[in-house]
Parts: sequence; structure tokens; C-alpha cells
Amino acid sequence: MKEKNTDQKETALTAQEEDFCNLYIYGDMDFAGQHRKCYEEIFGETGNVAVASRRLLGKPQIMARIKELSALVQNDTETLAVKLQVAETLKAVMEETSSAAYSDKFGVSLSPAPLRAVSVNAAKALMDLYPIKHAQEAKLRIEGEGGVVFNVIVPEAKPRDHEET
Repeated sequence: MKEKNTDQKETALTAQEEDFCNLYIYGDMDFAGQHRKCYEEIFGETGNVAVASRRLLGKPQIMARIKELSALVQNDTETLAVKLQVAETLKAVMEETSSAAYSDKFGVSLSPAPLRAVSVNAAKALMDLYPIKHAQEAKLRIEGEGGVVFNVIVPEAKPRDHEET
């Protein structure tokens, strides 16, 4: 039982150690990846802190936390890249289907309504990715070709609870 408590104490980070790890990963270009500068900033020591900062960086619990934070950054970056790619695809779909005219194999023009529905669905999916918040409800009427009308309603923002100043 005593060994488990000792292990837990060794793996738990102090507030300063956690701050060091966060600054090491999330710091701006002056701090990110710069163990000496992070150590100086967090622990308030100056001068020759190279040995102390390397010793801190060499602790298994510090390295584990840095790896964990680094994985989170990598995951966030990948998520953002996918989100941007999806947004660009949706914009392209909206552009093409909002004004494209197609005909069947006999040259008969096809109704634009299904295409416009695809465009509206792409716009809706884009709004789910990047919601736009308005202070009040707004209504917009879009008239398409062939008498097709789209009514777009942006919901009213919920009132905030009383904020203290």
C-alpha cells in the first residue's frame, strides 16, 4: 500500500510543473520547446538554469505530461485541417448546385429544385461547422428559379443571465 502512495506522489505534478509543461507546449515562439526559458519564466530563476531545466524535463512524469499535451495539439491540428477541408468542399457544392443547369440524356432540362436543395443542405452543414450567432431573429427570403422559394430563419439568441460587473 505504501508503494502506491509513493508512486502517486511521484507522478502527480505540482502547479508549477503543470505550468511549465503548458508553457513548453502552448507558449509562443519565445517559450514553446524552450525548456530553459520556460523554467526561468515559471520558477523565477535566472542565470545558469540549464541543468535544473534539463533535470526537470528528464522527469518521467514531466515527459509523460508533455507527450500528452503534444498529442492534444496534434489532434486539434488534424481536426482543424479536416474541418477546413470539409468547409471548402461544402462551399464548392453550394457554388455548383446553386446555379448549375443540367439536362437528361435527351436534352430535356431537369428541374433545378433538387440541385437547389443540395445547395441549401450544404449551406446548412456549413452553418453547423461555423455557426453564426445573431443578437436577434432574422428572416431571409430567397427566390430561386422556377418559383422555388427558400425561407431562412436565423433563431433568436437566448438572453444572458444577469452579469455581474
